[in-house]
Amino acid sequence: MLNLRWDKWIAACLILICQSALADHKVYSSPILNEANNLVDIVPQQSRQLATNFLTQRRLSEQTEKSPSSISRDEADARIRTPGGTIDAMRILAQAEFNLGNQIIALTQLENAAQLAEKHQLPYLKMEVQLLAIRLLWQMDNRHEQAKQKLLRLEHSLSEYRNQEQLAPQLRYEIEMLRADIASKEGNRALADEIYAEQGKYVFTVNAVKNTIDYHISVGTHLLNNKSYNLSLSELLTAYWMAIEDNSGAQLAKINSLLGQLFYERRVLDKANDHLSQAADFYDNYEKSPVLPTILKRMGDIYYYQGKYNLALVHYFNAIDHERIQNNLSHIIELRVALASTYLQLVNFPLAQQYLDKAKELLEYTDIPELKARTLLLESGLAYYQESPQQVIDLALQALELSQQVNSLTVQKRAYQLLYLGYELDKQYKKALGYLKQYNAMANIEQQQLDSISEDAFRQQKEFVEQTLHLVGQKQQLDNIESEFHKFQKIAFTLFLVCTLLFMFLLRRGHVVRLQKEEIDELNDDLYTHSRSGLKNLRMLNAKLPASLEESSHKFEKWHVGELIHEPLNDRLRFVMIDVPFLRNMYLQYGYAEGLKLEKAFGDFLQSKIQAPARIYHFSDANLLYIEASNEQNASPEYLYEKVQQWLMEFEPDRRLNRIVRIGMADYPFLPRAYTAINDKELVDILLMSTSAARTLSMKEHASQWVYLKAIENAPAASLATGNIRKACKHSISQGLIKVHSSYKNEESIKKLLKDD
Repeated sequence: MLNLRWDKWIAACLILICQSALADHKVYSSPILNEANNLVDIVPQQSRQLATNFLTQRRLSEQTEKSPSSISRDEADARIRTPGGTIDAMRILAQAEFNLGNQIIALTQLENAAQLAEKHQLPYLKMEVQLLAIRLLWQMDNRHEQAKQKLLRLEHSLSEYRNQEQLAPQLRYEIEMLRADIASKEGNRALADEIYAEQGKYVFTVNAVKNTIDYHISVGTHLLNNKSYNLSLSELLTAYWMAIEDNSGAQLAKINSLLGQLFYERRVLDKANDHLSQAADFYDNYEKSPVLPTILKRMGDIYYYQGKYNLALVHYFNAIDHERIQNNLSHIIELRVALASTYLQLVNFPLAQQYLDKAKELLEYTDIPELKARTLLLESGLAYYQESPQQVIDLALQALELSQQVNSLTVQKRAYQLLYLGYELDKQYKKALGYLKQYNAMANIEQQQLDSISEDAFRQQKEFVEQTLHLVGQKQQLDNIESEFHKFQKIAFTLFLVCTLLFMFLLRRGHVVRLQKEEIDELNDDLYTHSRSGLKNLRMLNAKLPASLEESSHKFEKWHVGELIHEPLNDRLRFVMIDVPFLRNMYLQYGYAEGLKLEKAFGDFLQSKIQAPARIYHFSDANLLYIEASNEQNASPEYLYEKVQQWLMEFEPDRRLNRIVRIGMADYPFLPRAYTAINDKELVDILLMSTSAARTLSMKEHASQWVYLKAIENAPAASLATGNIRKACKHSISQGLIKVHSSYKNEESIKKLLKDD
C-alpha cells in the first residue's frame, strides 16, 4: 500500500536543503571552508569533519576584523584562523550537525559563535549567527509566533547598526525570506506570496545567478507545499534551466528532487522518475549523502504506484542500505511500512508480517499518528487475507480514527475500503454497503482533486513553460550576441586602422632598417677589411683576437681544474705569420693600377682557400696572419708550411712572381701549464720574432723558410713574466725553455739570429 503522507517527509528534507537561500553561496578565502560550505547539505558528515579540522588545526588569532564580508574574513595563513573565519566555521559546523540530527549540538555551536562575535565586536556576524539560530530552532519546534518575535527583535537590532549600510539589505533579505518561509509553513499563503514577490525585486536587482536560482527554488517549494502545481512548475523550471546554464550541479540536484516530487503528486510518473533519477545520479557520487535514501524511497513509491512491485523492492532495499546515514526514525519506519505494503501486494504474507512487526516495534519509540494508522491498515489487510473479519473491522476503525485526526484523505479512503471488505466478509452487507459508499465518496473527492488540472494540460503547460523559457533565453542570447557583434565591428574597424598604420610604419621602418644595414655593412667592410686585398685587416684582428684567446684560455682552465673531462685539444690554436715578398714589390714591378688588381685577386684567392673556423688577416703590407685550430693533421709545422707554399704556387701560376714565403709559427696557449701567461699582443710579438728570423734565413738562402717556436711542457709562467716579451723569449730560448724548430737545419744559427734580433 502506498501513502502520500511520505510527501511531507520529502518536503521537509528538501526544504532543509533549500531554505538557506542566499546564505549558502557566500565565498570564503579559505578553501577548506568553501568546500565545507558546499557539502553542508550534500554530505553533512564530511562538512562537519572539514569545519572541525579548520577549528582544531589552526590557532585563533587575536586580530579583530571589522569587515563583515566573507571574502575578507578568512585568512591565507594555514596556521591561524581569525575570529571572523572561526565564526564562519562554527556556523557551517552548526548546519552540518543540524542536518545530521544533532540539533542541541548545532544550537550550542551557534551560541558559542555569537559569544565570539560579541567578544570581538563583530555585530554583523553576530546577527548572521542569530538569524541562523532562529531558522534552525523554528525547524525544530515549528513555533511560528516565537520565531516571528525573534525576527522582529533581530530586525530592530539591524536598524540600529549603521556602520556598514551596504551590507544591511542582504541581511534584511534573509530575514524576510525566513519570514516568508514561516508564513508558508503556517498556512498564511497570501502573506508568503507578498513577501516572496517583494524580495524578488531585490534578488533581480543584485543579479547574482546562484542567488536567483535559490530564490526560485524557495518560491517553487512554497507553491509546491501549497499544491499550486502550475505556478510551482514555472518557478522550478526557471531555476532548472538557469542551473543548467550556470553548470551548478548541486542546485540542479535540488531542483530535480523538487520536480520529481511535483510530478509525483500530479501523477505524471514518467517525468517524476526522470527527474528523481537525475537527482539520484548526482547524490550517488557522494558517499554517505543523507538525501539519497529519500530519493530512492520516492522512486520506489513511483514503481509501487505503477504496479512494478519488484522494481519498488529494489529501490526500497537500496534506500535501506543507505538509511544508516540518516538519523530520522520516521524515515526508517516509512521504509518498513513500504516494504510490508509491497510484500502484501505480492501476496508474500510472511515477509509482509516481518516488516510490519519491525515497523510496529519502532513505532513504540515515537508518536506519529499517520504511520500508526498505516500500520493498522496493513494489519487489517493481512487479517482480510487470513479471513478474520472482526480483526479487519477493529483495526480499520482504529486506523480511520487516527487518519481523521491528521486529516489524511488517502488513509481514510483505504480505511473505508477495508471496513467495506471486512463487513462484507462478516456478511453484514448493509454496513458494508454504507462503508462502500463512503469509500466511493472519498475516491471521488480524490479524483476531483486530480482532475482539477488534467495530466495532459499539465504536460502541455510544462512544454509551454520550457519553450517560453527557451525563447526568452534565446532572445536574451541574441541580444547579447548582437551587442557583442556591434562591439566586435567597432573593435575590428579600429584594429584594422591601427594595423594599417602599423603596417605602413613597419614598411617604412623596414626600408630604413634595410638602408641602415646596407650602410653599416658598407662601413664594416671599409672599417674591418683591407682596402686593397679585401681580407680582414689589423683593426678586425685587434677587435676579435683578445676575446677569442680569452675564451680558449677559459676552456683550458676549466679542463685543468676538472670541470671538463677531456682536454680541449680542438681549442688549441696555431698562429702563423706569413711574409709574402711579392706583395712588397708588385707595385714597383707592375705599377699602381695593376698592383691593385693583383693584390685584390690574391686576397680573393686566399679567402677561397680558407675553411672555417680558420681565418686570415692582412696584418701589414706584406705580412698575413693565419689562425687555425691545432689538431693531429696539422701538428707538424712542415705540413702547414707546405700548405701555405702550395697556395702561393697555385696563385696565377702563369704570372712571374716571387714565390718565396717566410713563415713564423707559434701555438696558443703558448705555455702548456700557464694558459693565461701570454696575451694577444705578446703572442703577436713572438710571431714577429720568429717571422723575422725566417725572413733573415730566407734572404740568406734565397729560399722559403719557416721558424716555429714551441715552449716545453713544464715551462713556468714566470719565465715570460718580465714585462718585455721579446727579451724574455730570447732568455727562455737560451735556457732551453723554448725550443726552436725550423726548416733551416742549423739550430744554433737560428738561436743566434733570434738573440741578435
